[in-house]
Amino acid sequence: MNKKKNGRSLKELFQYYFDLWLSRGAISMVVLLFIVTGVIIVILALLIILFCSNRGMTFAEALWGTLTHTLDPGVLAGDYGSVIFLFLMLLATLCGVFFTALLIGAINDGISSRMNELSKGLEAVIEKDHVVILGFNESTFIIIGELIEAYDNQKGKRNAVVVMDVNDKQEMEERIRAQFPNTGNIKVICRSGEPYNQTDLKRCSIETSKSIIVALESDFDTIKTIIACTQLLNSCENTKAFVTAVINRKEYEFAARIAGNDTNSSEESLSVGNDRLELLMLESTISRIMTHTSRQMGLSKVFIEIFDYAGNEFYIIRNEGQDREVFEKLSGKTIREINQRIQSAIAIGVIDAQGKVIIDDPNQVVFDEDCKLIVLEEDDNRIMIGKDLPETVYDPPTNVYEDKPVTVLIIDCNTKLPDVLKEMSDYLSSGSLIYIAADPNDLDAVFDNEVMNDLNAYDNASSLSIEKIPTKAPREDVDDVYEYANLEKLIDQCQPDFLLIMSGQTADDKKADAKSLRSLLYCKHYKMLHPENDFGVTSEMRSVANQNLADALMTSDFVVSRNIAALMMSQIAENRELKDVFENLLVSEGYEIYIKPAIYYLSINGETEVDLFSISEAVAEKHEIFLGYKLMSQGEAVLSPYKIKNGKPATLTLCEGDQFVVLAEDIRVK
Repeated sequence: MNKKKNGRSLKELFQYYFDLWLSRGAISMVVLLFIVTGVIIVILALLIILFCSNRGMTFAEALWGTLTHTLDPGVLAGDYGSVIFLFLMLLATLCGVFFTALLIGAINDGISSRMNELSKGLEAVIEKDHVVILGFNESTFIIIGELIEAYDNQKGKRNAVVVMDVNDKQEMEERIRAQFPNTGNIKVICRSGEPYNQTDLKRCSIETSKSIIVALESDFDTIKTIIACTQLLNSCENTKAFVTAVINRKEYEFAARIAGNDTNSSEESLSVGNDRLELLMLESTISRIMTHTSRQMGLSKVFIEIFDYAGNEFYIIRNEGQDREVFEKLSGKTIREINQRIQSAIAIGVIDAQGKVIIDDPNQVVFDEDCKLIVLEEDDNRIMIGKDLPETVYDPPTNVYEDKPVTVLIIDCNTKLPDVLKEMSDYLSSGSLIYIAADPNDLDAVFDNEVMNDLNAYDNASSLSIEKIPTKAPREDVDDVYEYANLEKLIDQCQPDFLLIMSGQTADDKKADAKSLRSLLYCKHYKMLHPENDFGVTSEMRSVANQNLADALMTSDFVVSRNIAALMMSQIAENRELKDVFENLLVSEGYEIYIKPAIYYLSINGETEVDLFSISEAVAEKHEIFLGYKLMSQGEAVLSPYKIKNGKPATLTLCEGDQFVVLAEDIRVK
């Protein structure tokens, strides 16, 4: 008789369903308390009617009296009557005490549980046109800082940035608040979850987002996240949202592009656009930047200013809104003619009707009404156009560029070195010499047969000599930091024009940066002893904090992989057309950024004063585009300077050692 269906006793069934009810949370506990208390009140009221009939109470009066005793224990003090009646009222009061205690406990547990859930970041985000950052590391802080800077001039508009990672929500919020006490015009929302889990991604509301930035360190995790994001975006009505991601190793590129719905069908055509993904290849991008900066002192800071939102950056001017007036005035003119008319920006090229970026000879590139104009300016300000064409006056240069071979010394190596050497083969003059000083084991690991065949082909084509200088193997008692064989002697032997310090093969970022800092100390000491040997130094760093420390150590160019990747992703996330602009400026074909002596564009005798419109014309006469200047007296490059000051053309006082920042086809001045 005590058995039920499926062989379960009544006790077991009661315990099962009781546990099932309580597992629903605090609300179910409160409901159960009210039900039990209500049943007790009804029973006590019935007992009063049965055993205390002399009081002449109706059932409703007995029910109300029992309820008041249950809710307020103080009522008991004023009671009188038979012992049974007082005993029943005492029971009601005791039940009320237990009820109140349990109710307070249940409510407290419910609130605590809810607060705990909220602190875990498990709630869905209700935002629109926001940016989602997947991953929490050093790059995340750079991206947030850039977005704060980007939205700083958007007054009256509150933008949202959602950060999701497996880290604790409160920990992420505290670290972000410590780094950015004032987030300006954006609110930063943190959520905990797996970046490649679609359920967690939905809580970030990526279906209504503007763009998604994947800032993960593992290529495999990045590819999984691209797959998850792409599937969610393809299943929603948001056709504009896209993913920006970085892949570190080249072998993962094709898989990442397929994951992002790439329209390519073959591995050979990876440059074609795709539906949902803007992919940055870190190794090739950093290799190109390292090649540029290693032979032009100060160029790394130019790249940083262009890639970040502080100072000047590239903007796309479209035929819409307040820019329509600009189109009407500039349509049909060449880039050279446009730069003679605009006062607050510099035009560098156009994006045609097919979406192709065209950055070329400013005398030939024409801005048609179907195009978009690419300009370098500060803070997305409205372009100012002069009413009259300024008069330009300058003396043609007397100096002629001489194509001289250079010597480059590369300290240490990693997997980016073959790409660096290929880029150098495209850029360096015939007869240039490259020395590579590194541990022989690392050299063998980097230079396999396939790499050597490729380099030999480049070497023969450009008459470029590459010589390896094996150094001593690392000592085991120096914490895996390489012990270089007297760097002073190495520099004396090679007599380099440029020195490039690479971060080595180690996966430990701290040890890699420690090695780079040690090499910089050697270089600083050498330059102090040999001030006449003024070679340029470029150092690859892995941490922005270590780069700032090294920057205080000596004047040098620094290439920080995570920093540059994060800066570029921030800009692309706001405008995906900039991806093609950046790629055009970094490849060896076409126009790139150079810092060149001003004496190849103008005749400079002593101190020569020239206005900026005339400088722009002199540079355009050489089929190049003037971006800015770098004066010996200032040190730092100035990009997109205002050409009008106090209503008159702004002027520069130039000396022979001053330089111009230009867009040109190669380092020579024709």
